[in-house]
Amino acid sequence: MKKTYLGAATLGACLVVSPALAAEQPAVDADLAQFRAAYTSGEGLAYVVINDDKGEHIYRYGDASRLTAKKDTRGYMLFTCNSPHVFVQKNPADKAALAKATVVKPGEPRFAELDAKYLSGCHNPLVKSAIPDRQSSR
Repeated sequence: MKKTYLGAATLGACLVVSPALAAEQPAVDADLAQFRAAYTSGEGLAYVVINDDKGEHIYRYGDASRLTAKKDTRGYMLFTCNSPHVFVQKNPADKAALAKATVVKPGEPRFAELDAKYLSGCHNPLVKSAIPDRQSSR
């Protein structure tokens, strides 16, 4: 019985605090507007390519990350094979990386190439191709 009461109290507190936090959410950085528009549009898995002095970095994200970014302007969740990476717009290094990032969606020319590169370095059996299985559509 106490757990139910505490759960309801916790939920109530979250509902009261959430609007206050949402009101304090920072505006979208103008330097990242193009990246944000590409990141939050579309559906399904997409790739983000960031080139720097160490080479090309390939990340992937999906609908859950896209939906979160639509609700929260503070950052972007991208994934490598085994780990998530949060890029925060207030962090100068993250902002610089995202400002030169390219979003590649299904159907775009580099999508299959990036999918193959992403999977070639991944030894996690749970990570599958982002290209839909053609046999399942028959």
